[in-house]
Amino acid sequence: MIYLVLLTLLGGTMVTSVWASNLMWVLLLANWVLEGRWREKWQMARESRLLQAWLALYAVLAIGMAWTQNTGHGLDVLRVKLPMLALPLIILTTRPLEGRARRTVLWLYASTVLVVSIIGFVRLTTIAGLPYREAIPYLSHIRFALNCCMVFYICIGTMIHWQSRWRWLALPVGLWMLAFLVMLHSYTALAVLTVVSIAILLTHYRRWWLIAAWAAVAVAVAVILSYEVHSYYHMVPMATEPLKAATANGNPYSHAEDGIIENGNYMNNYVCREELRKEWDNRSALPYDGHTESGYTVESTLVRYLNAMGQTKDSVGMAAMSDADIAAVERGVANPVYESGNVVKKMVYVMLLEREFYVHTHAVAGFTMLQRFELWRTTADIVKENPVLGVGTGDVDDELHAQLYERESELSGTSKRSHNQYLSLMAAVGLLGFAVILFMFIRAAAGNKAKLSPLMLAWLITILISCLTEDTLDTLAGILFCTYFLAFRDRQCTNTTH
Repeated sequence: MIYLVLLTLLGGTMVTSVWASNLMWVLLLANWVLEGRWREKWQMARESRLLQAWLALYAVLAIGMAWTQNTGHGLDVLRVKLPMLALPLIILTTRPLEGRARRTVLWLYASTVLVVSIIGFVRLTTIAGLPYREAIPYLSHIRFALNCCMVFYICIGTMIHWQSRWRWLALPVGLWMLAFLVMLHSYTALAVLTVVSIAILLTHYRRWWLIAAWAAVAVAVAVILSYEVHSYYHMVPMATEPLKAATANGNPYSHAEDGIIENGNYMNNYVCREELRKEWDNRSALPYDGHTESGYTVESTLVRYLNAMGQTKDSVGMAAMSDADIAAVERGVANPVYESGNVVKKMVYVMLLEREFYVHTHAVAGFTMLQRFELWRTTADIVKENPVLGVGTGDVDDELHAQLYERESELSGTSKRSHNQYLSLMAAVGLLGFAVILFMFIRAAAGNKAKLSPLMLAWLITILISCLTEDTLDTLAGILFCTYFLAFRDRQCTNTTH
């Protein structure tokens, strides 16, 4: 009973409080020690290949301390990862939740995620200029998005399997989770949902109406995305006309002709900084050579904003800007689309802008995916230089930052991590250590003869994909996400939930 209560509380605190989450897993460990049943636990531990895989993961990282240079950071890494050692040990040597207890704990967890998402929505709609990354005050929006995915899966499973008059409450909750993921601009989570949907349809729900519904959604999404891409690249008349040499006032234009397109215009054509400076200083108290509230330069933000409006970057373009447009630039808004309220359009435009910068300038600063490409490439080079044993558990971040500095990367001097759990592990313990970890988890999967339930299959795919773009196991929220749902496996360790 105490285990059930603590597990329920952990499910709630894992998305609301780091301090409380730490307290809950420590209390779970204390309860596990006090409840005894050592012979039974030892037998379960001996039989659980999955537990052995988690223990091997932690053990390999601990062994990696033998050749690390930054011992202090290495010890801190092992300290942060203690829940990754403790929770599988506790959960996989305790009988799995079943029936009503399982549904109750899952839905209390889902209810907490729902409440936090509503808090995030209120913050986004009431706090002017709040970045979507700061919508969730308790943890990273990336980690929270993974939990939104899980609630979506729980809702789908409830609608199909749970025979109760309340099950249709799952429909609006699931749709809300999907909508909130769009509000969070969570590309990874949306990709996860797509892959999971296909996997579950192929393995569990081969029902014509589900397949038809998924196909209809896929077609609708494809049409919307195609329309937005066409809208982004549809060239306005000014962009296709011969370039003019001077403004209406006779001042010379600057035409970079670097090929960067945004909103159907070449971003750095038709720029007259002399006129921009004069007109901006007449309309704003923010210096032209200063920075906006978001940290970007006024000039670059203003040029992008006028370009997105389809205006020349001169006195004529400035005259077309309203006071609201000036205020938007002061806040750091570089494209009116970002203020339009069409989240899908904004997501597509941001992604295409990143592509434009990557293709034409190879710049990465300020662009989420481009930064990841830079970090992945650098981390992969660390693995190439230290292929067998890696650099040690505590030296990955130091080596990454050193290489970024040597390459004079725009990310030099930042606190960025590799943003890929697989590469991070290879860099820390080498291909040899990674091979041991991989073998242990494959061994656990091979020993599981029964088919994974829909929810656990979805959870597994979510973890695997998230580790491609994030250091999921380097934060408490990520570790809890990867270990908490082990409690919902079935007696054969098939991770059954429904």
